[in-house]
Amino acid sequence: MLEEKSGGIAVVQLPSFTGEGYGDWFILNQAKIKKGRDQQEIKMTKFFSRSTPRMLPTAVIAAVMTVGLPLHAAHAEDVAIGVFVPTTGVLSPLGNDMKNGIELAAKGAKVKGQPVKLFIEDTAANPASGLRKAQKLVFEDNVKLLIGGTSSAVTLGLGAQAARLNVPIITTNAQAVQITGEQCNKLVFRTVPHDGNSAKGLAAMFEQRKDLLAKKWFVVYHDYAYGLSNKAQFAKIPNIKIAGEAGRPVGTADWSSAIAQIQSSDADGVYLALAVGDDLASFVNQVRGYGIDFPLLTPVGIPDTMLQALGDNAVGMMAGGLTASWMQEDTNPKIAQLVKDYYEAYGMVPGYQAIQAYAGMQFTLAAMNAAKDLSTDSLVKSLETVAADTVVGKLKIRAQDHQGMQGSYVAEAVKLSEPRYGATVGWKTMLHLTWDQIDLGPTATGCKGL
Repeated sequence: MLEEKSGGIAVVQLPSFTGEGYGDWFILNQAKIKKGRDQQEIKMTKFFSRSTPRMLPTAVIAAVMTVGLPLHAAHAEDVAIGVFVPTTGVLSPLGNDMKNGIELAAKGAKVKGQPVKLFIEDTAANPASGLRKAQKLVFEDNVKLLIGGTSSAVTLGLGAQAARLNVPIITTNAQAVQITGEQCNKLVFRTVPHDGNSAKGLAAMFEQRKDLLAKKWFVVYHDYAYGLSNKAQFAKIPNIKIAGEAGRPVGTADWSSAIAQIQSSDADGVYLALAVGDDLASFVNQVRGYGIDFPLLTPVGIPDTMLQALGDNAVGMMAGGLTASWMQEDTNPKIAQLVKDYYEAYGMVPGYQAIQAYAGMQFTLAAMNAAKDLSTDSLVKSLETVAADTVVGKLKIRAQDHQGMQGSYVAEAVKLSEPRYGATVGWKTMLHLTWDQIDLGPTATGCKGL
């Protein structure tokens, strides 16, 4: 009836009361029991199965009371934070950049005088895997909150189970509008602009670049939450001309059929509503290999590691909603210091996902330190109210929908005159857009309240 799970977690199996699977076992935590996914403390004098109102057998209670196993993977004095990112799979370039940024921001950090311990799990950008890893982080590693959220699909999946997880969930990258829009949730927070904000940034760019607005754009998109959300927002840009579209699943390696569609259309520009990962790099190399030299427009850019891999094929790509670039080191001392620290730690320049993850972690640590305590309710309140100084400037969350209020940049990938920190290509920011310029309120995005 008693067994030990990974990390020294003691588990009581209740064979007499099975029928609800995961929800019918109890994690033992010294003087309390945490029941399945629901992080409700149960007094030691009351032991009930969720699937029946009957009192548990005396033998089970006695076994619970006498268990003396170590119960936490983290030391009692550590503040545990869960990181959920894809470190393998097609979105791993983003996930690893984010992991690096979060780790660097947390290095030596303390919350209320106690050291921070990160528990990092690979979601592989898969919603089912992401949920399993989140459950492990919450119910075995006992983390206070979850941060990461590379994939919109994974973040939306966790949002749907937020009540069971019962910890704050913070994404520093996922951009589907629904996350803080129609599916907004009191436990879900986003520190970066979403697809709707990026579309407003693109509209501002088109106002200045009438030559680009006059083009007929072919939209290539990933056929899942992010790609569908992004292409829908792009189509809303005033006076935009769409020549056609081609949707493909995540993991597409051969883009020849989509390129054939582009060639048979009257398009003279390509908009990439693709998740930033291996697929996007493959498309860029292949479309250039076919001799198509149309402007390539991305919503928010691509990681700098991918820019270096693409080399000359990346030059001239444009981004309408870049949140930051390491090339801002010339004007932003905080970015300059981050670039040096990041290069020393990882031997490369930080991509924008790394920078915004670093900023998101700075914000999160500030909120944790400002909270009354580290209970879920206190953390939520603090995340809603704190304003933190970060590497990208002042960062604050809007309490009504938990959307981060951060501006963005229009940027172009340029070839450097000489290598810097090993980079030969970088994002040059050209136009700064304030939050007020790209904001879409809760009513516009569909959040009806938390």
